Amino acid sequence: MSKQLKEYRILFEKLDSEHKPNNVEEDNLGLRSKLGGKPGWIQDSKSPLCPHCNKQMTFVMQLDSIEHQATNNPHSINALSDEQEYMFGDVGMIYTFFCFECSEVQSIFQGY
Repeated sequence: MSKQLKEYRILFEKLDSEHKPNNVEEDNLGLRSKLGGKPGWIQDSKSPLCPHCNKQMTFVMQLDSIEHQATNNPHSINALSDEQEYMFGDVGMIYTFFCFECSEVQSIFQGY
């Protein structure tokens, strides 16, 4: 049986088209989770093709390592403790894509 992670609630804020994307600079580590827009890739772009229809999948969301230890991160947890559950690799990110034609979902992980 897999481990059940502690629950966080996310407050969504709609952004206008003038908003600059939350990029992957070091001062944003742990704070880059979002829905929509363009992925803030840590490494090279790896947007997947749907395995059924072979069309480009739509970026839905990215989930950052939200418990990254940083003074500006409200969810910061000491990196030396056993309490960090949302640390993906070395402050990595999980990206999720969806095919609106086939209802296929794919996720990609990137880390430093």
